Amino acid sequence: MPKEFSPILLENLQIRWSGFRIRRIALNRHMPRVERLSEHVHRYCQILLYLRGSGTQHLGEVAVPVERGSVLMIPPGRAHRFEKTRAVRPICLAIDFDTVEAVTWREESVVSSRDLALIERLLVELHESHLKPDDFSIQSAALILQILARIQSAVEDNEPGRAQGPVRVSVEKAIARHGLTGATPGLIATRLGRTLDHLNRQMQEECGMTVGAILNRARLEHGGKLLRTTTRTIGEIASAIGMDDQNYFARWFRQQTGQTPTRWREAMRG
Repeated sequence: MPKEFSPILLENLQIRWSGFRIRRIALNRHMPRVERLSEHVHRYCQILLYLRGSGTQHLGEVAVPVERGSVLMIPPGRAHRFEKTRAVRPICLAIDFDTVEAVTWREESVVSSRDLALIERLLVELHESHLKPDDFSIQSAALILQILARIQSAVEDNEPGRAQGPVRVSVEKAIARHGLTGATPGLIATRLGRTLDHLNRQMQEECGMTVGAILNRARLEHGGKLLRTTTRTIGEIASAIGMDDQNYFARWFRQQTGQTPTRWREAMRG
């Protein structure tokens, strides 16, 4: 762990603004005993931002790969567990908070390289401003709110306003040429003559997303179109977007939209 990433644990916070209340913020390296956490739930919302390392967050039965820059927004009551997949122990920022109304942020996103660098600087300042026990200041609260603001810009559904950069355009064209059946992030990277890590870094710098996120979005858009405009069965639509397991598709679709494919189809057709 770089020296500037000193452990941070601030609990019993009462930072409030416009329907939100931050309860706790923690930053530390995953120790060996938590490299594979058992499934658990919280009564509050939790944001997880990975700063180092990689692994898999299991959200119920859905496995979500996480790496540097990955953000997960876990709502109250959502069962989840972490599993480390590489030798490097992950460093994860966890922010626990309550809201008056259910948040509509994306459950899976990526922080851009620029925002990630800013968050890391703010975390260093937060550590330095909280060196003494019980010395929590207005400055500390302001730093926490700045960190959350940068994360919020990634998880809010504001993607239509982003510019279409050349790397993202090349990824979307490669997906269109190959088709969704059998498409994986690694395959798309290979077709573009790059490693997946290299391509994901370029994507994060350009638009704050990964190849996997673009592929998921393409599947969601095409699956939604088929549900809305055809009478094909849920299983047929799942296969058409590259998911042979109908049950997995139903769970995945509900995570993306908040509704099952059947209920979403009924709502779209009035």
